[in-house]
Amino acid sequence: MLLDLKLPGMDGLETLGRLKELDGSIEVVMLSALDSAEQAVSSLRKGAYDYITKPFDGDELIATLSRLSEGLKLKSEIEFLKEELKERNGLRYLNGEMISRSPAMRKVFGLMQAVSRTSSGVLITGESGTGKELVARAIHFMSDRREKPFVAVNCGAVPSELMESELFGHERGAFTGAHQRKIGKFEHSDTGTLFLDEVSTLPMHLQIKLLRVLQERSFERVGSNSSIRIDIRVIAASNARLEDEVAAGRFREDLFYRLKVVPIELPPLRERKEDVPLLVEHFLEKLSKKCGKRVEGVHPEVIRAFMDYGWPGNIRELENLMERLVVLAPEGGLIRGDDLPMGMMALADDAAPGKELTLDFKDAVKAFERRYIKGALDKASWNRAETARALKIHRNTLLLKMRELGIKGPGSAPPRE
Repeated sequence: MLLDLKLPGMDGLETLGRLKELDGSIEVVMLSALDSAEQAVSSLRKGAYDYITKPFDGDELIATLSRLSEGLKLKSEIEFLKEELKERNGLRYLNGEMISRSPAMRKVFGLMQAVSRTSSGVLITGESGTGKELVARAIHFMSDRREKPFVAVNCGAVPSELMESELFGHERGAFTGAHQRKIGKFEHSDTGTLFLDEVSTLPMHLQIKLLRVLQERSFERVGSNSSIRIDIRVIAASNARLEDEVAAGRFREDLFYRLKVVPIELPPLRERKEDVPLLVEHFLEKLSKKCGKRVEGVHPEVIRAFMDYGWPGNIRELENLMERLVVLAPEGGLIRGDDLPMGMMALADDAAPGKELTLDFKDAVKAFERRYIKGALDKASWNRAETARALKIHRNTLLLKMRELGIKGPGSAPPRE
C-alpha cells in the first residue's frame, strides 16, 4: 500500500498503526512532502517498509516497489517451503521437533541439527523415496542460510550434454543455440544451498569441474574466461552406493571424499516400521484435506498389512497408496482391507528374510482371490461381464465367487446370479 502521511481526520501514522493491527502482512510505503528524519523513523517503527519524500522520482518509487516485491516473493517461498517441510514424506515438525518413533530417524535428525550449524558438505544416501531432498531442505532451513536460495538439481534428469550449462551457465554465443547469457544453478544458489540429487550420474568431465569448484569456490560460465566467486553450501544425494561407483571407476574418489564430509544415511521404511501408523495418520489427515473428503479412519487390519509389507518405494509409495485409498474410500467411512491392492493383505512382505505369513493356507488363498477379483472389477469399472472375460471365467462363476468372498459393488449388496 502507498500511504500519504498527511490525511484528513486520521493522519498516515495512525492509519498505518490501524492497518498493521488489522493485517500485519500488509506492506506499506509512506509518502510525504515532509523530509523529516523524525517522521521517517516513526513510520519505520510502526512497521512501514520505506519512507519516500515528495516530489519523488518515478524510478526511485519503482525501484522501492521492486525490492519490496522481491522480498515478498522470497518470504512467501520460505513460508511455503517451511510448510512443505512439515508435510512431505513423513518428516513432520512440531515446535521445531521431528515427529518420529524411530531411533534411527532420531539419530538422523541429530546429525541434521549438528551439521546445520556449519557449512560443511553433506552426502545423503538412501533408497528412492526415503526423503533425501526433504532432509537437504531441512538442513538449509535450520542453518544461517535459511533466508537465502535453496536450489535443487536432479542430475539424472538433465541430459549430459546440457548439464554443464545447467550448473554453470553460459555466455551468449558459447555454442550453437546460445542466443543469450544463461545464469547457472551455482550462480543462482550463491550465498545459499545447492542440492545435487543423483550426483552419481554426473559424467566424468563434470565431476572434475565440480571438484575444482568445491576446492576453489569459483567457476567460469561456458564460453567465458572470467571467474565468478561464490559462497554456497553443496549437499549431494545418491541412491547408488558411491563407494561401489568409485570402485567401478565411474566416480572420482577425490570428489567422493570432498562431498562426504558429513554422511547421512536414511533408513528404508521397512527398518522403521514403528513410524508406519504415525505416517498413515498424518497422510490421512493431509490427503483428506487435499481431496476435500471426510474419511473416518483406517481399519486395524489395514495397519497390520502395512506393518507387514516391505515398502520397496518407501515413504513415497506409502503416501501415493494412501492418496489412492482416500480417493476411493466412501464419504465418512473407513479404509478397509478390501480396498488394498491385490495380495497386500495376504502376501505382505512374504519375501522378506525371516518373515512368515500369519494366515493359514486356506485364508491366504481366499484373501488373494478377494484382492485379485476386486482388482479386476476395479479395472473394468465393476462391469461383471467384462471382468469375467478378462479373468477367462464364466460370468456365473464370477458372481458365485463374489458371493463366497463377500465382494460387494460400490453401494450394493452381494451380487445375485
